Amino acid sequence: MLIYNILILIIILKVIYFLGTYKLYLNNGRNIIIALIPLYNIIILMKILKRPIWWSILCYIPIIYFFMYILLCLDIISCFVTRNKKNILILIITFGASLIFLNLNKNIKFIKENSPELRSLIFSIILSLIIKLYIFQIFFIPSSSMEKSLLIGDFLFVSKFNYGIRIPITQLLIKFPYLRLPSLKKINHNDMIVFNFPNDFKSKSIDKKKYYIKRCIGLPGDNLIIKNGLLYINGLLKKEKTNSLLFKVQKKLKSFNIKRNENKLISLKKEIIPNSLKETNIFPEDKLWNRDNYGPIYIPKKGDCLYLNKKNIFIYKDLITKYEKNSLKLKKNVFIINNKKTFKYLVKKNYYFMLGDNRENSLDSRYWGFLPFDHIVGKPLLILFSTNEFKIRCNRFFSLIK
Repeated sequence: MLIYNILILIIILKVIYFLGTYKLYLNNGRNIIIALIPLYNIIILMKILKRPIWWSILCYIPIIYFFMYILLCLDIISCFVTRNKKNILILIITFGASLIFLNLNKNIKFIKENSPELRSLIFSIILSLIIKLYIFQIFFIPSSSMEKSLLIGDFLFVSKFNYGIRIPITQLLIKFPYLRLPSLKKINHNDMIVFNFPNDFKSKSIDKKKYYIKRCIGLPGDNLIIKNGLLYINGLLKKEKTNSLLFKVQKKLKSFNIKRNENKLISLKKEIIPNSLKETNIFPEDKLWNRDNYGPIYIPKKGDCLYLNKKNIFIYKDLITKYEKNSLKLKKNVFIINNKKTFKYLVKKNYYFMLGDNRENSLDSRYWGFLPFDHIVGKPLLILFSTNEFKIRCNRFFSLIK
């Protein structure tokens, strides 16, 4: 239904474009059919309006094309009438439809080439939008959940193309299907990732959810368990990874019980929640787990066939219903998915398990579950700037993130 509605919208815009511009093509010795040919009609329009030909590509980039549409409408209106406040206001209110009236009732005026200064200004605005939407984003650290690596007040440079550029889903008032370009690299264990918080169900669109940053410690297909604060992936003990060993030790000296002898560290003791104590708000809700004794839990991958039962349904309930948009009911010990009785489910996405470096103060996958791949925004590469309430941390400027 969504794709059908988008197709209808595109057809309407094409009709408006044709009825509002065909005189421009005829006046410049072009066949009227050219105005109907996608992409080629834009290339010819750029020649008519004396714009750079490569601007045609910008008319097909999501989000950017809205700005290009307005820009071209302003150029086209100048071919018929004086571009004053009144005409511009009418153009904006009608979303370009007023061009139809002008095209049918007005004669073509001489097209004057815009000044280089105006062209440079427009290009700068469009370029900045492309960089912000598709290349990188600045991310601010608001909490201490990554404190062994990142501090409150760090400003991060986040690459959006490492794991594949995600095309904006919400484009002004229109919601488009999820689409992602090919990634440059795979997600690995211990990668730090910026993502949209999957448990934020106030927003219906993925790209409008809150931003989080955590470390990926479980990949699709992994089996994970935490025993007495120690992390095991597929049966192997995993060590914590931080930016700086010195910084890690300094933080532990403050938060743990330390005994010293001749300035040497004798013991390092951490308060562990016993495995007999269930922690509130733990995921899933039916397990007697806590932050230090968690699992075992399997992280689903695309193509997995999950065999459902009463012991694992709370683990995969959100995956089936909220992330992959299916209906799920349990009647007389029988699962009903999309009104069909079944005991299994075929996974459509890859999922990840995220932890904060500061595990004792981190709202991560232990509390809200798996991270779907479509919620991933990008990879933080370096700290651009860092400050707190009292000082600027110059030593953290342009530090690489590991």
